[in-house]
Amino acid sequence: MTLSSNICTVENLLSFFNVNVHPPPKKVYQIDPSRGFLPSEDPLECLPQGFEIWERLAAQVPTLLMTNRLRETLATLTIPDISRLESDRQLRRAMLLLSIFGNAYVWGGAKPATTIPRAIAIPWCQIAEKLKRPPITAYASIVLDNWRRIDRSQPLDLNNLAPLQLFCGGIDEQWFYLVSMAIEAKGAPALAAIVAAQKAVAMGWIEGIRPQLAQIAAAIIEMQRGLERMTEKCDPYIYYHRVRPFLAGWPETGVIYEGVSDVPQKFAGGSAAQSSLVQSLDAGLGIQHAGNTQSFLQEMHSYMPPRHRQFIVAIWSGPSIKQFIIDHQQSQPALCDLYNHCVEELMNFRKQHLAIAAQYILQQAPKEQMGTGGTNFVPFLKKVEAQTKANLISNVV
Repeated sequence: MTLSSNICTVENLLSFFNVNVHPPPKKVYQIDPSRGFLPSEDPLECLPQGFEIWERLAAQVPTLLMTNRLRETLATLTIPDISRLESDRQLRRAMLLLSIFGNAYVWGGAKPATTIPRAIAIPWCQIAEKLKRPPITAYASIVLDNWRRIDRSQPLDLNNLAPLQLFCGGIDEQWFYLVSMAIEAKGAPALAAIVAAQKAVAMGWIEGIRPQLAQIAAAIIEMQRGLERMTEKCDPYIYYHRVRPFLAGWPETGVIYEGVSDVPQKFAGGSAAQSSLVQSLDAGLGIQHAGNTQSFLQEMHSYMPPRHRQFIVAIWSGPSIKQFIIDHQQSQPALCDLYNHCVEELMNFRKQHLAIAAQYILQQAPKEQMGTGGTNFVPFLKKVEAQTKANLISNVV
């Protein structure tokens, strides 16, 4: 890729954040300057006329699970006309509701269900196809599209947020989703900073990189502070026994989507690895993963909204911040220190995530080490942390 094409690519990226580009074109990556990968418009809270049956059922899911009536209720639903769902917000709301229904159906009994009834399976698969995501509860639905502001005149803050949909209900489940959502918002400034740093690299402008690296590090520190709050209102025991089961992937034998295919399908459950934010940080800082770690992270791309995963690919394809700093490490040791600070803070975030995962999963069931995404999470997270550390640049002259 030539320097001129690099500049063009980065200018296009910058335009999505309204950074020094006039007039700003369409934001094709669906990234908001202040919200990051969270939707620019607050998620839709109710589907249009014709979908009242789904909305009523969504409000009753915790009660139906408690009384063991959820499966029989879902099995008798009628299928509404999903062609009436025209906007992206409507499709994402429908995907959230059907994901709650589907995962609750599979995991809401004494034994996991092996077939999802056609009343759920058919519209779920159709909407998943429109959104280009698998029909299972994933991070994009349960975190990115599952919140509302209590006071719409106030900003995105944990004190001003509530989830839209729950499985069992209760403050612990609410808090788990909302902390994850708040971390997305706190990391948003890093996305614009990555793009601006790539532009500076393409221009060979060293002074333009410094403030962007500082912004990336500051955003990751804010993400750490957000994750620290998980234990405030989400008890590990309750999370493990009441929340986590519904976020799991399909059983080993797979699940049949009735009316869609007779072949069992198997998908991964909701996982932090499906967050486009953390993978964008890897791309921006040039953090290379390898082996099974890289394979799993790449697999998780298919669970992200397609425009978000396109953004990650675009960042990887853009000018390399890391390589630029390596090329100038002897003449610019302070710049190398700034880059290493970003990598160290990303390492700290991953260490923190490992500690939380151990507290919320391993310590609740010492014999089980599988994460909701289907990985043996302790070795996996340790590998991710070690591979992040391996990207530190030595600035010894």
